[in-house]
Amino acid sequence: MIIKRIHIQSFRNLSAVSLTCHPKFNLLFGENGSGKTSLLEAIYFLSHGRSFRSNLLSRLISHGKANFSLFAEVQTEKTKHSIGMLRSIGEESKTRLDGKNLNSHIEVAKCLPALLFNPESFSLLSAGSKGRRQLLDWGVFYQQAEFIHIWQQARKSLKQRNAALRKGQSKQELKLWQPSLISASENIDNYRKSYVQALLQVLENLIAEFLQKHKIQIQYYRGWPQDESLESCLERSLEQDRKHGLTHYGPHRADLKFKIQNQPAEEVLSRGQQKTLICALKIAQGMLFKKQTGQACIYLLDDIASELDQGHLKEIMGHLQNLGSQVFMSSIQENVLTPYLLPEEFSSYPIANGCILNTLQASDKVIDGIDSH
Repeated sequence: MIIKRIHIQSFRNLSAVSLTCHPKFNLLFGENGSGKTSLLEAIYFLSHGRSFRSNLLSRLISHGKANFSLFAEVQTEKTKHSIGMLRSIGEESKTRLDGKNLNSHIEVAKCLPALLFNPESFSLLSAGSKGRRQLLDWGVFYQQAEFIHIWQQARKSLKQRNAALRKGQSKQELKLWQPSLISASENIDNYRKSYVQALLQVLENLIAEFLQKHKIQIQYYRGWPQDESLESCLERSLEQDRKHGLTHYGPHRADLKFKIQNQPAEEVLSRGQQKTLICALKIAQGMLFKKQTGQACIYLLDDIASELDQGHLKEIMGHLQNLGSQVFMSSIQENVLTPYLLPEEFSSYPIANGCILNTLQASDKVIDGIDSH
C-alpha cells in the first residue's frame, strides 16, 4: 500500500505542491513553520477524512482562499486508485474515488490506511480515553467490515438517548432508544475485545524487546462493568444520566488501561519509557494489520527524532523497514534520519515557505483530480 503521487493545493501554508513519493521512506525537512507537518496532515486528512490538529475547516484552508483540494494516486499489489477531495466553507464537500462521487469517507479510508506518530501521540497513556478508543477503532475498522455501520448505529442511538435525557422524557420514552443502543454496543464490545486479543499477541514480544525491565498488563474496559449487563447499568444510572443529560455507560466509555503491578503505567514509567511503549503499540498495530490483510499500512512520523533517543529511534526505523511500510517523516535536519537508512531506501524533500524545493508544483492538477480523475 503506497502513495505514488500526491497533489496539495491551498492546504494551510501549502499553496501548490506536487510530490512523487518514494515507496519506502520520504524525509521532509526544513525549518519550523515551513510546511512539513502540514504535508503529513494533508495525507492524514486523505486517510481519515479529518485533521489531527484542528476540527475547524477554516484553519485548514490557506489564508485568502475559498477551499483546499487534495489528490493522491494509491497503489496496492493488485490495484491502483485515485482519490480526490475538495473542501469549502459553507459548501458541499466533494470526495471522489476512481472517478466516482462518494457520500462518505469509508471507502477512501479502506484504500489508504495510515497510522500517525506525532508529539501528541506520546500523551496517549496520560491523556483522556478518547485517543485510546480511536486507536482501538482504527484496528477494528480494518478487521471487521461491518464495524463502522454498527458504530454509526450506536452513535446515533446514544445521541438520541442523550437528547431525550436533556428534554426530561419519561422512563418509557427513554427505553425506546435502548434496544438499538444495547444491540450495537454489545457487537462493538465483541469486535473490540477480539481486536485487543489479537493485538496483545503481537505486542507482547515488542514490549519484551523495548521495555525489558517491566511487565506491563494491558486491560480492555468495555465501558460498563464486566459482571453487569448494559441494560442493567442503564437502569441503575438513570437518575444520574438525567441529572447530567448524558449516558454514563456504553462503548463510548471504553478504554485500554496500562498497568504495572496494578499501578497506572504512566505513574511508573519514565517519560521516555512511555514513548517507547506507545511506539511499540503503534508498530504492533501495523504488524497486525499486515498479518490480517497481507498489506502494509502507511506511517506518518512528525518530528519523531526529537521525541526519542538514538537507540530507540534506530529500533523504530528497523521495525518500519521490516514491515515494508511506506513512511513519511518530518525533521528540522535531514541528517538526523538518514543514518538509519540505505541510500536506495529513501528520498529527501527540503521544504521552505510551504513549497517542496526541486520538485514540480501542482498548479491546478489537484482540482483536476477531483473533477476528471
